[in-house]
Amino acid sequence: MAIKINFLNMKQILVLAVFIFSSFSIQAQYGGVDRSIGGPGQFQTGKKKDKKSDFDFVQASTDKMTKELSLDDFQKAAVKNIIDDYKNQVMSITVEEIPDTGKSEKMNTAKDKMEAKIRQLLNKEQLLKFENLKNKAEKKDKGKKKDSPEADEKKD
Repeated sequence: MAIKINFLNMKQILVLAVFIFSSFSIQAQYGGVDRSIGGPGQFQTGKKKDKKSDFDFVQASTDKMTKELSLDDFQKAAVKNIIDDYKNQVMSITVEEIPDTGKSEKMNTAKDKMEAKIRQLLNKEQLLKFENLKNKAEKKDKGKKKDSPEADEKKD
């Protein structure tokens, strides 16, 4: 009979332990953080993502050029189309399965073509302003490349 009592006590302890541990896991799921996989809160987007998705490169570039170069409505519309075409070219180049150096060369060629098309739309005064903007951007890019770790490696 002593063996039956120990067996019953062990069985009761085991049932009690299972009950306690299962109640902890239920409380952890519903009382605090939802740890379920694929639940409704798994892919929440933050405010930063919303702001980035709202950013329109073509519109921002067109607006900046319109302001800086004093573009008229015709020029603004043409520049917007040219920049949009450039963006589409860059997007298609990025998905190509070629080395990064090849992608870079293709992107530079597309950029040069875009700038040539924009130059054709501008008068002499606007051309000077455009070249100044381009030079400022290139200096800024060179400054960034100069500070990068890759630039330090090239110096060695």
